[in-house]
Amino acid sequence: MDTVSKTKMIMIVDDEAVVRDVLCSFLELKGYKTVAKSNGQSAISYAEKKKPDVVLLDIKMPGMNGIETCSRLKQVLPSSPGTGIIMITGHDSKGNLENAYSSGAIDFVKKPFDLEDVNQRIRIWYEVRNIEDELSRLTKYSEKVMRKGERS
Repeated sequence: MDTVSKTKMIMIVDDEAVVRDVLCSFLELKGYKTVAKSNGQSAISYAEKKKPDVVLLDIKMPGMNGIETCSRLKQVLPSSPGTGIIMITGHDSKGNLENAYSSGAIDFVKKPFDLEDVNQRIRIWYEVRNIEDELSRLTKYSEKVMRKGERS
């Protein structure tokens, strides 16, 4: 089992119960906390309260599709540290890719997916986010040092 902090929360949003169940089971074995939602509206309601780290989001869902859900999630989730939204689809057309990225997605996985590939994409997101957090911390520190130097 990977050593992943239990505080890392992943929300899986897919209208297919089997997809939600497989992803939740696999990611929990990898040490993540998971929550599953079957539609965009319930995902948005949950995200407003709990702020997941990563969202695995199906593009094609009844009602509110994944592209619209992604756009709305980006409005309710904090930008720093941001939530990574990884789109999942059985249809990886160029239009889907463009729409996914323009709505705020950071990555794209095609069904049927390899579970280890999904895990790697999640791990890469956490690594990028950690680097961004460290860069932000160092920038603030550098600015503080520069202000002290100006006062001397």
